[in-house]
Amino acid sequence: MPLILDGKKVRDEIRARLKNDFAECAPALAIMQVGDNISSDAYIKQKTIFGESAGARVILKKLTTEASESEVKNCIENLSSDKSVHGIIVQLPLPAHLDKERILNMVPIEKDVDGLAAGSPFIPATARGVFELLSYYNIPVKDKNVAVFGRSRIAGGSVAKFLSEKGALVSVLHSKTPVEEAKRISRASDIVVVAIGKPKYIGVEYFRNDKTQVVVDVGISKSSDGKLIGDVDFEKVSPLVAAISPVPGGVGPMTVAGLFENLRAALKMLNY
Repeated sequence: MPLILDGKKVRDEIRARLKNDFAECAPALAIMQVGDNISSDAYIKQKTIFGESAGARVILKKLTTEASESEVKNCIENLSSDKSVHGIIVQLPLPAHLDKERILNMVPIEKDVDGLAAGSPFIPATARGVFELLSYYNIPVKDKNVAVFGRSRIAGGSVAKFLSEKGALVSVLHSKTPVEEAKRISRASDIVVVAIGKPKYIGVEYFRNDKTQVVVDVGISKSSDGKLIGDVDFEKVSPLVAAISPVPGGVGPMTVAGLFENLRAALKMLNY
């Protein structure tokens, strides 16, 4: 069996450190949500539980699905000017009538703990989570060939950018990449990160059978029987590789932890 990259274990160690750091000044994270979304509700619940257990305050500002851009802007501006709020995130996805990029850039960079506003000083939470998971298990990225499936700003794109900055030789694969080319690049890579949102899409044909590759599965979907599954066919791929992250329990917990590590950094930037 391969090494299982256990994000829950790493998350719990991060939480213990954060709890110590937050003991003197409990920071506040504000989450702005527009409309109802079952997945968003679940993510917000995870963030709230983790944050409060680490000693932070989590504030939810929820607007209706029909909220206008001006209403969203007013909400963000109120949170931005509130000195008791140290970090702000815009819960995605947003309703189709709202301009996601413009709204993300409304968050002041010193409070943009999701790392998604232009010029943000923070590492996007997913990218931070992936890197810290690899680091915990002493898996180096410098000078390694890394294939990243997906190029979204939230997941694949931010992971590719951050790993490149850490010295990895990154290839970004996406819907326009020919399938056979994607398989070839993936098989030639030391580390494969998958963030495409297609359950069990990546199978054995994307990997060598020499138990040397590392697989990080960022995707999460629900199967027909209600189970959470990733973008990688875990059962079939895991016997071929050296290490693999499970879904659930891999990158998900690390992303939440990364968000609150950014909140700790924001607290310092704001001189608390």
